[in-house]
Amino acid sequence: MKFRFDSYLAFPREIYALFVVRLVVSAGSFVNPFLAMMLTMKLGYDEAAAGGFMSAVSVISAAGLLAGGRLGDTLGRRPVLGGLQALAAGSFAVCALIGFVPAAPFVIAFALGALSGTWPVMNAVVADCAPPERRKEAFALLYWGNNIGFSIGPLAAGFLFSRAPRLLFVGNAAALTAAAVVVFLFVRETNPLLAASPDVPKPDAADAASRKAVPAGEGGTLRILAADPVLLVFALLAVLTAFVYNQHTFALPLFLKDMFGPDAGPKAFGAAMAVNGLTVVACTALVTAVSHRWPALLAAAAGSVFYLLGFGAYAFAPGLIPVLACTFAWTLGEILGATNTNAFIAERAPATHRGRINSAVSFCYIAGNALAPLAAGPAMKVFGSRAIWGPIGLLAGLGALCLAGLHAWDRSRGPSAARILEPCNPAGRDLQ
Repeated sequence: MKFRFDSYLAFPREIYALFVVRLVVSAGSFVNPFLAMMLTMKLGYDEAAAGGFMSAVSVISAAGLLAGGRLGDTLGRRPVLGGLQALAAGSFAVCALIGFVPAAPFVIAFALGALSGTWPVMNAVVADCAPPERRKEAFALLYWGNNIGFSIGPLAAGFLFSRAPRLLFVGNAAALTAAAVVVFLFVRETNPLLAASPDVPKPDAADAASRKAVPAGEGGTLRILAADPVLLVFALLAVLTAFVYNQHTFALPLFLKDMFGPDAGPKAFGAAMAVNGLTVVACTALVTAVSHRWPALLAAAAGSVFYLLGFGAYAFAPGLIPVLACTFAWTLGEILGATNTNAFIAERAPATHRGRINSAVSFCYIAGNALAPLAAGPAMKVFGSRAIWGPIGLLAGLGALCLAGLHAWDRSRGPSAARILEPCNPAGRDLQ
């Protein structure tokens, strides 16, 4: 393995613009990481009620994902991406004005739903612009920028939470406003069916030499998934992966609140999230270089092994330093999952449907996100916050075995197993 810094150079302008967008948005992501604490400490929710509300937020986010992916494919990546960021910014500004009133969580939920719609659009832009052989590096660059910001944002938010909680909304609104400005100034339209620039590759032209036979043409989203059962099973396994991973946004802050108390708990959680971000900043390039030649599904399976080690070990962590060590371990899994999952989807999704296929897979992640607090909240109330980490670790191990098995099945099917779709009548009804 040899690390090459030049593999992150000479990308199209849009990749670097989205790097800045991800950095700014994550640095100002003050509200979402602390939502569980807001609900329980500022608004009087108990653990079960907070878990139910956060599951409802996941449902709203799922709707945002589906809407964002479809709009990006039909109306254009640029206006949808910038417009949704501006809409989320306005919603957080409203929260800053009204404060912690009973209506505030619902405005937050709307903002997070709008923000969710931006993720499949950004992934589609990267797949549109980056050369197929360098997509892992392009996704890694954005992921790196995301975590440079995230290593700063939650740490600052942990102090603001106790001292000036309304500023959490102000910071989130300002960051999203700046991101929308960057999008409108520096991101051209990259949808191959809508772009005016001759530099934008036409559907599938950039992929033909680099990927296996995959669904193409203008079929519906469900038709595309049905033609590629490996992609379909991968999407279903995303529910399990997200269920495990999303415990860091719900179970972990409540676990740390119980472990360190209501005053030190938010600071401990902020420190854990800072370790998460700093680990990504320090290790993303190295992990990407090590795993560059690994098949994407095997790399994702390795990521779930690190989830087993990190999340499972919280059950035995006696203090802050072991908690931070566990966070470091599952963050390595996060790096492997984030960079390889996006590359796997880009390999197998036709260019005309990249936003919608990203939305469909992300919808499965959202389903796992929704189930995570819904199951963990009542379990923590009955058994205590430490007791859930053992089962979470076992589920991570199951996910690793399933992903490795899916890779073996994909190889056994051969390169011609994916059925290529004939183009549909453009006037026909899309199934998604």
